[in-house]
Amino acid sequence: MVRVQLAKLRKKYTDMMIFKKLNTKHVMSRFSKSMVFLTLFVSSSISVTSHAAEQALDGIAAVVNSDVVMISELRAAAKKVSSSQTTDLPEQQLYKEVLEKLIMDKIQVQKAKAIGIKIDDAAVDTAMQTIAKQNNLNLQQLRLALIERGMNYKVFRESLRERLLSDNLRKRQQGRNSIGENEVDDLIQSESFNLSKDVQYELIDIVIPNNTNSVKQFNANLKRAQNLRKKLLLNKNLSTPEMAKLGAKKINLGWKNSETLSPIYSRTLSLMDEGELSEVIRDTQGFHIIKLVKQRGGKRQQIQEARVRHILISNKDPKAKLKVTQLRNKILAGGNFSQLAKKHSDDKGSAARGGDLPMSNTANYVPPFAKAANSLALNNLSQPIETQFGWHIIEVLERRNSDKTRESIKNKAKEVVGKQKREDDQQNWLKTLREEAFVEYRIKL
Repeated sequence: MVRVQLAKLRKKYTDMMIFKKLNTKHVMSRFSKSMVFLTLFVSSSISVTSHAAEQALDGIAAVVNSDVVMISELRAAAKKVSSSQTTDLPEQQLYKEVLEKLIMDKIQVQKAKAIGIKIDDAAVDTAMQTIAKQNNLNLQQLRLALIERGMNYKVFRESLRERLLSDNLRKRQQGRNSIGENEVDDLIQSESFNLSKDVQYELIDIVIPNNTNSVKQFNANLKRAQNLRKKLLLNKNLSTPEMAKLGAKKINLGWKNSETLSPIYSRTLSLMDEGELSEVIRDTQGFHIIKLVKQRGGKRQQIQEARVRHILISNKDPKAKLKVTQLRNKILAGGNFSQLAKKHSDDKGSAARGGDLPMSNTANYVPPFAKAANSLALNNLSQPIETQFGWHIIEVLERRNSDKTRESIKNKAKEVVGKQKREDDQQNWLKTLREEAFVEYRIKL
Protein backbone atom coordinates (compact mmCIF):
# COMPACT_ATOMS: atom_id res chain seq x y z
CA MET A 1 0.00 0.00 0.00
CA VAL A 2 2.82 2.41 0.94
CA ARG A 3 4.59 1.72 -2.34
CA VAL A 4 1.42 2.43 -4.30
CA GLN A 5 0.93 5.72 -2.47
CA LEU A 6 4.52 6.72 -3.08
CA ALA A 7 4.17 5.84 -6.73
CA LYS A 8 1.10 8.08 -7.00
CA LEU A 9 2.94 10.97 -5.37
CA ARG A 10 5.88 10.51 -7.69
CA LYS A 11 3.59 10.34 -10.71
CA LYS A 12 1.73 13.45 -9.64
CA TYR A 13 4.85 15.53 -9.40
CA THR A 14 6.43 14.22 -12.61
CA ASP A 15 3.34 15.36 -14.50
CA MET A 16 3.33 18.70 -12.73
CA MET A 17 6.94 19.49 -13.59
CA ILE A 18 6.11 19.87 -17.27
CA PHE A 19 4.16 22.99 -16.41
CA LYS A 20 6.47 24.45 -13.79
CA LYS A 21 6.42 27.93 -15.26
CA LEU A 22 2.67 28.33 -15.65
CA ASN A 23 1.53 31.85 -14.75
CA THR A 24 -2.17 32.67 -14.44
CA LYS A 25 -1.78 36.27 -15.59
CA HIS A 26 0.04 35.45 -18.81
CA VAL A 27 -0.92 31.86 -19.44
CA MET A 28 -0.36 31.94 -23.19
CA SER A 29 2.99 33.74 -23.18
CA ARG A 30 4.46 31.78 -20.30
CA PHE A 31 3.49 28.44 -21.83
CA SER A 32 4.98 29.44 -25.16
CA LYS A 33 8.26 30.30 -23.45
CA SER A 34 8.41 27.25 -21.23
CA MET A 35 7.52 24.41 -23.57
CA VAL A 36 6.71 22.84 -26.82
CA PHE A 37 4.33 20.46 -25.18
CA LEU A 38 4.66 17.30 -27.19
CA THR A 39 8.43 17.56 -27.28
CA LEU A 40 8.53 17.75 -23.52
CA PHE A 41 6.35 14.66 -23.32
CA VAL A 42 9.06 12.75 -25.12
CA SER A 43 12.02 14.31 -23.31
CA SER A 44 10.47 14.43 -19.83
CA SER A 45 11.84 12.40 -16.98
CA ILE A 46 9.10 9.76 -17.01
CA SER A 47 10.90 6.47 -16.85
CA VAL A 48 10.04 3.63 -19.22
CA THR A 49 12.12 1.15 -17.22
CA SER A 50 10.75 -1.30 -14.74
CA HIS A 51 8.24 0.48 -12.52
CA ALA A 52 8.72 -2.07 -9.74
CA ALA A 53 12.48 -1.53 -9.74
CA GLU A 54 11.96 2.22 -9.51
CA GLN A 55 9.60 1.78 -6.57
CA ALA A 56 12.16 -0.28 -4.74
CA LEU A 57 14.70 2.53 -5.04
CA ASP A 58 12.26 5.26 -3.99
CA GLY A 59 11.99 6.94 -0.61
CA ILE A 60 11.34 10.25 1.12
CA ALA A 61 13.80 13.07 0.45
CA ALA A 62 12.16 15.60 2.79
CA VAL A 63 9.06 16.06 4.93
CA VAL A 64 7.35 19.42 4.36
CA ASN A 65 4.71 20.07 7.01
CA SER A 66 2.08 17.42 6.19
CA ASP A 67 3.50 16.55 2.76
CA VAL A 68 6.65 14.89 1.45
CA VAL A 69 9.14 15.26 -1.38
CA MET A 70 9.98 11.86 -2.84
CA ILE A 71 13.46 10.92 -3.97
CA SER A 72 12.00 10.05 -7.36
CA GLU A 73 10.52 13.57 -7.60
CA LEU A 74 13.90 15.06 -6.78
CA ARG A 75 15.64 12.82 -9.31
CA ALA A 76 13.15 13.67 -12.05
CA ALA A 77 13.29 17.40 -11.36
CA ALA A 78 17.09 17.48 -11.28
CA LYS A 79 17.25 15.54 -14.54
CA LYS A 80 14.82 17.96 -16.15
CA VAL A 81 16.82 21.01 -15.01
CA SER A 82 20.05 19.44 -16.16
CA SER A 83 18.67 18.60 -19.61
CA SER A 84 16.85 21.90 -20.19
CA GLN A 85 19.64 24.35 -19.38
CA THR A 86 23.38 24.64 -19.29
CA THR A 87 24.69 24.37 -15.75
CA ASP A 88 28.19 23.99 -14.34
CA LEU A 89 26.93 23.06 -10.89
CA PRO A 90 28.31 19.88 -9.35
CA GLU A 91 25.68 17.17 -9.13
CA GLN A 92 25.37 17.42 -5.35
CA GLN A 93 24.84 21.20 -5.48
CA LEU A 94 22.30 20.82 -8.28
CA TYR A 95 20.30 18.30 -6.26
CA LYS A 96 20.45 20.55 -3.19
CA GLU A 97 19.08 23.57 -5.09
CA VAL A 98 16.37 21.54 -6.81
CA LEU A 99 15.27 20.05 -3.50
CA GLU A 100 14.92 23.52 -1.98
CA LYS A 101 12.78 24.56 -4.97
CA LEU A 102 10.52 21.54 -4.54
CA ILE A 103 10.16 22.28 -0.84
CA MET A 104 9.19 25.90 -1.54
CA ASP A 105 6.63 24.79 -4.13
CA LYS A 106 4.91 22.57 -1.58
CA ILE A 107 5.00 25.29 1.08
CA GLN A 108 3.31 27.76 -1.26
CA VAL A 109 0.56 25.33 -2.24
CA GLN A 110 -0.08 24.58 1.42
CA LYS A 111 -0.18 28.30 2.27
CA ALA A 112 -2.61 29.04 -0.56
CA LYS A 113 -5.00 26.37 0.67
CA ALA A 114 -4.63 27.52 4.28
CA ILE A 115 -5.73 31.09 3.51
CA GLY A 116 -8.70 29.94 1.45
CA ILE A 117 -7.50 30.35 -2.13
CA LYS A 118 -9.44 28.01 -4.37
CA ILE A 119 -9.02 27.11 -8.01
CA ASP A 120 -12.31 25.88 -9.44
CA ASP A 121 -12.68 23.42 -12.28
CA ALA A 122 -13.47 26.23 -14.73
CA ALA A 123 -10.05 27.82 -14.14
CA VAL A 124 -8.33 24.48 -14.63
CA ASP A 125 -10.36 23.90 -17.79
CA THR A 126 -9.23 27.26 -19.15
CA ALA A 127 -5.59 26.42 -18.47
CA MET A 128 -6.01 23.01 -20.10
CA GLN A 129 -7.60 24.59 -23.16
CA THR A 130 -4.68 27.00 -23.41
CA ILE A 131 -2.22 24.10 -23.28
CA ALA A 132 -4.17 22.22 -25.93
CA LYS A 133 -4.44 25.26 -28.21
CA GLN A 134 -0.75 26.01 -27.81
CA ASN A 135 0.01 22.57 -29.22
CA ASN A 136 -2.69 22.57 -31.93
CA LEU A 137 -4.82 20.04 -30.06
CA ASN A 138 -8.34 19.97 -28.69
CA LEU A 139 -9.04 18.77 -25.16
CA GLN A 140 -9.88 15.23 -26.25
CA GLN A 141 -6.66 14.98 -28.25
CA LEU A 142 -4.72 16.33 -25.27
CA ARG A 143 -6.27 13.70 -23.02
CA LEU A 144 -5.30 10.94 -25.46
CA ALA A 145 -1.76 12.33 -25.76
CA LEU A 146 -1.38 12.22 -21.99
CA ILE A 147 -2.67 8.66 -21.76
CA GLU A 148 -0.40 7.50 -24.59
CA ARG A 149 2.60 8.72 -22.65
CA GLY A 150 1.56 7.03 -19.43
CA MET A 151 0.25 10.12 -17.67
CA ASN A 152 -2.84 10.01 -15.48
CA TYR A 153 -5.20 12.71 -16.75
CA LYS A 154 -6.83 13.41 -13.36
CA VAL A 155 -3.48 13.60 -11.57
CA PHE A 156 -2.23 15.89 -14.32
CA ARG A 157 -5.19 18.25 -13.81
CA GLU A 158 -4.63 18.34 -10.06
CA SER A 159 -0.95 19.13 -10.48
CA LEU A 160 -1.97 21.98 -12.75
CA ARG A 161 -4.46 23.17 -10.11
CA GLU A 162 -1.63 23.29 -7.57
CA ARG A 163 0.47 25.42 -9.91
CA LEU A 164 -2.45 27.83 -10.28
CA LEU A 165 -2.81 27.93 -6.50
CA SER A 166 0.82 28.99 -6.10
CA ASP A 167 0.50 31.60 -8.84
CA ASN A 168 -2.60 33.09 -7.22
CA LEU A 169 -0.88 33.19 -3.85
CA ARG A 170 2.07 35.13 -5.29
CA LYS A 171 -0.27 37.45 -7.18
CA ARG A 172 -2.16 38.24 -3.98
CA GLN A 173 1.09 38.94 -2.16
CA GLN A 174 2.33 41.26 -4.92
CA GLY A 175 -0.94 43.16 -4.85
CA ARG A 176 -0.06 44.42 -1.37
CA ASN A 177 3.00 46.29 -2.58
CA SER A 178 2.80 50.06 -2.90
CA ILE A 179 5.25 52.47 -4.49
CA GLY A 180 6.01 55.71 -2.68
CA GLU A 181 6.62 58.92 -4.61
CA ASN A 182 9.86 59.39 -2.66
CA GLU A 183 11.18 56.08 -3.99
CA VAL A 184 10.45 57.18 -7.55
CA ASP A 185 12.01 60.62 -7.02
CA ASP A 186 15.13 59.09 -5.49
CA LEU A 187 15.64 56.90 -8.55
CA ILE A 188 15.13 59.83 -10.94
CA GLN A 189 17.58 61.97 -9.00
CA SER A 190 20.19 59.21 -8.95
CA GLU A 191 19.91 59.03 -12.75
CA SER A 192 19.64 62.81 -13.25
CA PHE A 193 22.89 63.07 -15.20
CA ASN A 194 21.69 60.57 -17.82
CA LEU A 195 18.16 61.99 -17.90
CA SER A 196 19.35 65.55 -18.50
CA LYS A 197 22.01 64.72 -21.07
CA ASP A 198 22.04 67.30 -23.93
CA VAL A 199 19.32 69.34 -22.19
CA GLN A 200 19.50 73.12 -21.80
CA TYR A 201 17.65 74.99 -19.07
CA GLU A 202 16.62 78.64 -18.86
CA LEU A 203 16.92 79.43 -15.17
CA ILE A 204 16.29 82.11 -12.59
CA ASP A 205 18.19 81.64 -9.35
CA ILE A 206 16.93 83.33 -6.19
CA VAL A 207 19.67 83.27 -3.55
CA ILE A 208 19.76 84.01 0.16
CA PRO A 209 23.45 84.10 1.14
CA ASN A 210 24.55 82.11 4.16
CA ASN A 211 28.06 83.27 5.05
CA THR A 212 27.94 82.28 8.67
CA ASN A 213 29.10 79.58 11.05
CA SER A 214 26.38 80.41 13.53
CA VAL A 215 23.73 77.70 13.89
CA LYS A 216 21.20 80.34 14.94
CA GLN A 217 21.87 82.48 11.87
CA PHE A 218 21.85 79.39 9.63
CA ASN A 219 18.37 78.45 10.86
CA ALA A 220 17.19 82.05 10.45
CA ASN A 221 18.41 82.16 6.84
CA LEU A 222 16.78 78.80 6.10
CA LYS A 223 13.46 80.00 7.52
CA ARG A 224 13.76 83.23 5.49
CA ALA A 225 14.29 81.17 2.30
CA GLN A 226 11.30 78.93 3.07
CA ASN A 227 9.05 81.94 3.72
CA LEU A 228 10.24 83.55 0.49
CA ARG A 229 9.33 80.43 -1.46
CA LYS A 230 5.80 80.49 -0.01
CA LYS A 231 5.41 84.10 -1.10
CA LEU A 232 6.71 83.31 -4.57
CA LEU A 233 4.16 80.52 -4.94
CA LEU A 234 1.41 83.04 -4.19
CA ASN A 235 2.97 85.81 -6.29
CA LYS A 236 5.46 84.64 -8.89
CA ASN A 237 6.06 88.23 -10.03
CA LEU A 238 7.48 89.35 -6.71
CA SER A 239 9.66 92.35 -7.54
CA THR A 240 13.43 92.52 -7.06
CA PRO A 241 13.17 95.25 -4.37
CA GLU A 242 10.66 93.13 -2.46
CA MET A 243 13.06 90.19 -2.57
CA ALA A 244 15.91 92.42 -1.43
CA LYS A 245 13.94 93.32 1.68
CA LEU A 246 13.96 89.60 2.49
CA GLY A 247 17.71 89.43 1.98
CA ALA A 248 17.44 87.63 -1.39
CA LYS A 249 19.08 88.24 -4.76
CA LYS A 250 17.35 87.41 -8.04
CA ILE A 251 19.83 86.26 -10.67
CA ASN A 252 18.80 85.52 -14.25
CA LEU A 253 21.13 82.72 -15.27
CA GLY A 254 19.76 82.51 -18.82
CA TRP A 255 20.32 79.27 -20.74
CA LYS A 256 22.62 76.72 -19.14
CA ASN A 257 23.84 73.38 -20.46
CA SER A 258 23.04 70.57 -18.05
CA GLU A 259 26.68 69.46 -18.05
CA THR A 260 27.78 72.82 -16.59
CA LEU A 261 25.42 72.67 -13.62
CA SER A 262 26.33 71.36 -10.20
CA PRO A 263 24.96 67.92 -9.23
CA ILE A 264 22.49 69.44 -6.77
CA TYR A 265 21.02 71.62 -9.53
CA SER A 266 20.80 68.66 -11.94
CA ARG A 267 19.09 66.45 -9.38
CA THR A 268 16.58 69.18 -8.56
CA LEU A 269 15.82 70.06 -12.19
CA SER A 270 15.29 66.41 -13.10
CA LEU A 271 12.00 66.51 -11.16
CA MET A 272 10.77 69.92 -12.34
CA ASP A 273 8.46 71.09 -15.12
CA GLU A 274 8.62 74.41 -16.97
CA GLY A 275 7.42 77.33 -14.87
CA GLU A 276 7.90 75.42 -11.62
CA LEU A 277 9.76 76.59 -8.50
CA SER A 278 12.15 74.22 -6.76
CA GLU A 279 12.21 73.43 -3.09
CA VAL A 280 14.84 75.30 -1.09
CA ILE A 281 18.27 73.81 -1.84
CA ARG A 282 21.63 74.65 -0.27
CA ASP A 283 25.22 74.84 -1.43
CA THR A 284 28.35 76.73 -0.31
CA GLN A 285 26.91 80.08 -1.48
CA GLY A 286 23.72 79.80 0.55
CA PHE A 287 20.08 78.87 0.03
CA HIS A 288 18.58 78.76 -3.47
CA ILE A 289 15.12 78.71 -5.04
CA ILE A 290 15.37 77.82 -8.73
CA LYS A 291 12.74 78.71 -11.28
CA LEU A 292 12.79 76.60 -14.43
CA VAL A 293 11.58 79.00 -17.12
CA LYS A 294 12.03 76.75 -20.15
CA GLN A 295 14.00 73.75 -21.30
CA ARG A 296 15.06 72.41 -24.66
CA GLY A 297 17.08 69.62 -26.19
CA GLY A 298 17.43 66.06 -25.06
CA LYS A 299 14.84 63.45 -25.86
CA ARG A 300 11.50 65.15 -25.50
CA GLN A 301 8.08 63.50 -25.57
CA GLN A 302 5.66 65.97 -27.11
CA ILE A 303 1.97 65.17 -27.51
CA GLN A 304 -0.94 67.08 -28.98
CA GLU A 305 -3.96 67.52 -26.76
CA ALA A 306 -7.40 68.84 -27.61
CA ARG A 307 -10.62 69.66 -25.81
CA VAL A 308 -13.58 68.89 -28.01
CA ARG A 309 -17.31 68.45 -27.86
CA HIS A 310 -19.29 66.09 -30.01
CA ILE A 311 -22.65 64.53 -30.71
CA LEU A 312 -22.80 60.82 -31.50
CA ILE A 313 -25.60 58.93 -33.18
CA SER A 314 -24.94 55.21 -32.77
CA ASN A 315 -24.50 53.03 -35.85
CA LYS A 316 -27.24 50.85 -34.38
CA ASP A 317 -29.61 53.44 -35.81
CA PRO A 318 -30.00 52.80 -39.57
CA LYS A 319 -30.60 56.55 -40.09
CA ALA A 320 -27.57 57.63 -38.01
CA LYS A 321 -25.91 59.67 -40.77
CA LEU A 322 -29.13 61.43 -41.69
CA LYS A 323 -29.89 62.31 -38.06
CA VAL A 324 -26.42 63.65 -37.33
CA THR A 325 -26.58 65.74 -40.54
CA GLN A 326 -29.91 67.21 -39.44
CA LEU A 327 -28.45 68.06 -36.02
CA ARG A 328 -25.47 69.73 -37.70
CA ASN A 329 -27.80 71.86 -39.80
CA LYS A 330 -29.75 72.90 -36.70
CA ILE A 331 -26.54 74.04 -35.00
CA LEU A 332 -25.43 75.98 -38.08
CA ALA A 333 -28.83 77.65 -38.09
CA GLY A 334 -28.32 78.83 -34.51
CA GLY A 335 -29.28 75.81 -32.45
CA ASN A 336 -27.62 75.25 -29.10
CA PHE A 337 -24.93 72.55 -29.38
CA SER A 338 -25.00 71.74 -25.68
CA GLN A 339 -28.76 71.28 -25.47
CA LEU A 340 -28.90 69.18 -28.65
CA ALA A 341 -26.05 66.96 -27.33
CA LYS A 342 -27.86 66.41 -24.05
CA LYS A 343 -31.05 65.45 -25.85
CA HIS A 344 -29.76 63.38 -28.78
CA SER A 345 -26.17 62.13 -28.26
CA ASP A 346 -25.74 58.40 -27.72
CA ASP A 347 -22.49 59.03 -25.82
CA LYS A 348 -24.33 59.40 -22.52
CA GLY A 349 -21.21 60.27 -20.53
CA SER A 350 -20.39 63.37 -22.57
CA ALA A 351 -24.05 64.11 -23.32
CA ALA A 352 -24.61 64.96 -19.66
CA ARG A 353 -21.91 67.65 -20.08
CA GLY A 354 -23.36 69.03 -23.29
CA GLY A 355 -21.09 66.84 -25.44
CA ASP A 356 -17.87 68.06 -23.79
CA LEU A 357 -14.82 65.79 -23.61
CA PRO A 358 -11.93 66.78 -21.30
CA MET A 359 -8.54 67.88 -22.61
CA SER A 360 -6.98 64.65 -23.84
CA ASN A 361 -4.14 63.24 -25.87
CA THR A 362 -5.62 63.01 -29.36
CA ALA A 363 -3.71 59.76 -29.94
CA ASN A 364 -6.18 58.12 -27.56
CA TYR A 365 -9.08 58.70 -29.93
CA VAL A 366 -10.03 56.35 -32.78
CA PRO A 367 -8.27 57.45 -36.02
CA PRO A 368 -11.10 59.37 -37.78
CA PHE A 369 -11.97 61.22 -34.58
CA ALA A 370 -8.29 61.94 -33.82
CA LYS A 371 -7.73 63.31 -37.33
CA ALA A 372 -10.56 65.81 -36.87
CA ALA A 373 -9.37 66.75 -33.36
CA ASN A 374 -5.88 67.47 -34.74
CA SER A 375 -6.82 69.33 -37.93
CA LEU A 376 -10.22 70.98 -37.53
CA ALA A 377 -10.13 74.78 -37.12
CA LEU A 378 -11.05 75.91 -33.62
CA ASN A 379 -14.75 76.56 -32.96
CA ASN A 380 -15.77 75.22 -36.37
CA LEU A 381 -18.28 72.41 -36.78
CA SER A 382 -17.06 69.33 -38.61
CA GLN A 383 -18.81 67.47 -41.36
CA PRO A 384 -20.42 64.19 -40.22
CA ILE A 385 -17.59 61.79 -39.31
CA GLU A 386 -17.99 58.01 -39.19
CA THR A 387 -16.19 55.86 -36.63
CA GLN A 388 -16.72 52.34 -35.35
CA PHE A 389 -19.19 53.77 -32.82
CA GLY A 390 -21.40 55.61 -35.29
CA TRP A 391 -21.66 59.12 -36.78
CA HIS A 392 -20.29 62.22 -35.04
CA ILE A 393 -20.23 65.96 -35.42
CA ILE A 394 -17.22 67.50 -33.67
CA GLU A 395 -16.16 70.95 -32.56
CA VAL A 396 -12.63 71.62 -31.27
CA LEU A 397 -12.71 74.14 -28.43
CA GLU A 398 -9.02 74.18 -27.45
CA ARG A 399 -5.78 72.62 -28.63
CA ARG A 400 -2.27 72.58 -27.20
CA ASN A 401 1.09 70.82 -27.46
CA SER A 402 2.20 69.31 -24.17
CA ASP A 403 5.60 68.14 -23.02
CA LYS A 404 5.09 64.84 -21.23
CA THR A 405 8.80 64.04 -20.89
CA ARG A 406 8.83 64.31 -17.09
CA GLU A 407 5.61 62.35 -16.79
CA SER A 408 7.04 59.65 -19.04
CA ILE A 409 10.26 59.53 -17.01
CA LYS A 410 8.25 59.19 -13.80
CA ASN A 411 6.15 56.38 -15.24
CA LYS A 412 9.27 54.50 -16.33
CA ALA A 413 10.85 55.06 -12.93
CA LYS A 414 7.73 53.67 -11.26
CA GLU A 415 8.05 50.53 -13.38
CA VAL A 416 11.69 50.07 -12.36
CA VAL A 417 11.00 50.74 -8.67
CA GLY A 418 7.92 48.53 -8.75
CA LYS A 419 9.76 45.63 -10.32
CA GLN A 420 12.64 45.83 -7.85
CA LYS A 421 10.27 46.23 -4.93
CA ARG A 422 8.23 43.22 -6.01
CA GLU A 423 11.36 41.11 -6.35
CA ASP A 424 12.69 42.19 -2.95
CA ASP A 425 9.35 41.74 -1.21
CA GLN A 426 8.85 38.38 -2.90
CA GLN A 427 12.19 37.10 -1.66
CA ASN A 428 11.52 38.32 1.89
CA TRP A 429 8.04 36.82 1.84
CA LEU A 430 9.31 33.46 0.59
CA LYS A 431 12.03 33.52 3.23
CA THR A 432 9.39 34.04 5.93
CA LEU A 433 7.25 31.21 4.58
CA ARG A 434 10.28 28.92 4.60
CA GLU A 435 11.22 29.82 8.17
CA GLU A 436 7.67 29.18 9.40
CA ALA A 437 7.42 25.76 7.78
CA PHE A 438 8.41 22.43 9.32
CA VAL A 439 10.98 20.77 7.07
CA GLU A 440 12.81 17.54 7.90
CA TYR A 441 15.49 16.27 5.53
CA ARG A 442 15.60 12.50 5.13
CA ILE A 443 18.64 12.44 2.83
CA LYS A 444 22.04 14.10 3.05
CA LEU A 445 23.23 16.31 0.22
